[in-house]
Amino acid sequence: MNIRGKKILVTGATGLVGRNLTPRLEALGADVYACGHTRAGEYNCDLRDAQQTANLFDKIIPDVVIHLAARVGGIYANMAHKEQFYLENTLINTNVVREISRQKTPYVLAMGTGCAYPKRLEGNELIEELYLDGIPEPTNDAYAYAKRNMLVHLTVCAEGYGLKYCFCIPANIYGPHDNFHPTYSHVVPGLIHKFMEARQKKLNQVVIWGTGRPRRDFLYIDDLVSALTRLLDSEITGPVNVATGEPVSINELVYKIKEITGYAGEIVYAPNYAGGQSTRLFATGKIKKLGWRPRYTLREGLMKTVDWYEHNK
Repeated sequence: MNIRGKKILVTGATGLVGRNLTPRLEALGADVYACGHTRAGEYNCDLRDAQQTANLFDKIIPDVVIHLAARVGGIYANMAHKEQFYLENTLINTNVVREISRQKTPYVLAMGTGCAYPKRLEGNELIEELYLDGIPEPTNDAYAYAKRNMLVHLTVCAEGYGLKYCFCIPANIYGPHDNFHPTYSHVVPGLIHKFMEARQKKLNQVVIWGTGRPRRDFLYIDDLVSALTRLLDSEITGPVNVATGEPVSINELVYKIKEITGYAGEIVYAPNYAGGQSTRLFATGKIKKLGWRPRYTLREGLMKTVDWYEHNK
C-alpha cells in the first residue's frame, strides 16, 4: 500500500508505539490523524465511549486505521486490576472495530499482545495460527481475552464485508516514550527506573521481582516501527508476530541494565512474585518473508532507552 496522501487514523497516539510511529507515517506522506485519550486538540477522544468513537470516525472517515489504543501495564497491574483491564480494553476495541465495520474501512492494522498465546505453548514456538488455541497465562488472562476478542471481531468483519486487516503480535517492546512508572510499567522501563533511582539514592541493593529465569523477546521500538510500515506496505492479512526470535532471560536483562545505568550495588531476587509464562519464543517466518529484520541489538536498544530516560525523566 502506498500510504502517501492516505487518511490514517492512529488511536493510542500518545502511547509508546503511537509517539514513535506517527512521525514516521507523516514522513512517508500520510495524512495522519493522531487520537489519544490524553491528547489535547481536535481529535482527543475517549474510545471507551461509543458516541465519542462514532463522532471521531464520522469526522475523519479514514482510509486506514492503525489501532494501538489500550489500557496496558506489567504483570502487577494486570493482576491487581483484572476487571478494569478486561472491561476498558473490551470497550475500546469493540467501539473501534464497530465503527470500522460501519464505515467499511478498507484496511486496519491492529495491535495484539504476545501474552495472549496459550499457556500450554510456553517453551514451544508461538505460531500465529495457534493464537486462540488454549487458555492464556492466568497472570494476564483478562487483558489477553480482550485482545483475543478483537481478533475475532476483525475476523468476522473480514468474512462479512471483506475487511483487510493485520493483527500485529509484538514481542516485549521498549524505548523512548515508554511508561517508567515504578509499579505499573512493563519490565524494561520498570527496571531502568529502579536502577536509576537506586544509583541516585546510593542504595546498597535492588530487589527484582520473580526468579529471573523467565525468558522474553525484547524488541526496540524503532524496529517495531519499521516492521509496522513494512506490514502496511505489504497489506498482509491476519495475525503476524513481530519479534527478534531470540529470547533472553530476565536475569540477563537485569545485568545488562545494571551495567548500562552504572549501578554498583547488589541484586536480590524475590521469587515469591509471579513471573508469568516461562518462555515466549515467537515464530518469525511471516514477518521475515516481508524482508524485515531487527536492526538493534538488545544492548543498543537499552543504551538508547536509558539515554532518553536520563534526559526526559
